[in-house]
Amino acid sequence: MIITQNKSKEVISSHDFEQVNCTIDAEDMRYVASLLRNNYSNPILAVVREISANALDANAEIENKVISDVSRPIEIKLPTSMNPTFAVRDFGGGLSQEDVFGLYSKYGKSTKRTSNNYIGAFGIGKFAPLSYGDNFTCVSFHNGTKTSYNVFVDENDDTKITKLFEEPSAEPTGLSIEVAVAEDDRNEFRDVAQNFFRFFSDADMPKFLGVEDDFVKTPQKVLSSKTDKWFFVEDHNHGYNHYYAHILMGRVAYPIDPNSINVSNFVSNADACKIIQQLLRQSNFYFRVPLGSVRLHHSRESLEYNKATQKEICAILYKVSKDIQTIAKEKLADSEDLYEAKRNYAQVINAL
Repeated sequence: MIITQNKSKEVISSHDFEQVNCTIDAEDMRYVASLLRNNYSNPILAVVREISANALDANAEIENKVISDVSRPIEIKLPTSMNPTFAVRDFGGGLSQEDVFGLYSKYGKSTKRTSNNYIGAFGIGKFAPLSYGDNFTCVSFHNGTKTSYNVFVDENDDTKITKLFEEPSAEPTGLSIEVAVAEDDRNEFRDVAQNFFRFFSDADMPKFLGVEDDFVKTPQKVLSSKTDKWFFVEDHNHGYNHYYAHILMGRVAYPIDPNSINVSNFVSNADACKIIQQLLRQSNFYFRVPLGSVRLHHSRESLEYNKATQKEICAILYKVSKDIQTIAKEKLADSEDLYEAKRNYAQVINAL
């Protein structure tokens, strides 16, 4: 995903002052890495979201290549009593040892910042499992070889990667990330995954191993636009971050904080402003935006509410408010009698 940068004003100086670029010394990197590893308020959700997003990106990255079965969806194994591991397997190109020890080992390193075809961009999501536990396993299937690595935090709080074993393999290329799960957290991993993937399309839906076929239940929509760019669902207050409306970007649902959006700064019409403020507080309201449309916090748990993000959300919701009014009028106009008119009116009102 392309990360939009805030343009800084040009600094004009009347003197040739000495200056230096701010950097991080190698001996201080462990403290910065610790901050990046532990910046998630919900580590279990972070593990599910970040590993799955990286797997989807890996599949998308080789969409036009022939080195892998790109039609095969990513696979997710949920923890059980017999095998308490959460694992995500993609069918991308996998990683060579040079890539693992070079690209994969670096905080902030990413190859996804030049295109909005990818979900990731910040280069820290691959270490999300270290916010849950002290280590995880990365298994790479690359060039006919299966190689397993242990990614861990040592006693000095340094992040390290150790090669465990290597063997020939005829399995499809790709990467498998495997996280050991505590017994008390097995059900929560299941619940978080079940909720996280609710709005994924059939094409993007992972294959879940060891669970029932209808593991992920698509929510019932009670009101939606003709293009499905926005909709209200039936199950109020469902799942995590359920207090306000959500924005769907790159398949992922992000909660919106209505208190961080000053609608009146971007919408002059008082009635429209009131409707938008109400929409922002509808726990069953979701709307879609293209990747890169709004700025994310580096944890990817929430939005970054700069002026551009606020303006974009207000512009979208202004159109939604007009759509809702049009739908309401059409439903009332199509009613054959007063009873049906009341019922159609109630459908719109109940959605809100």
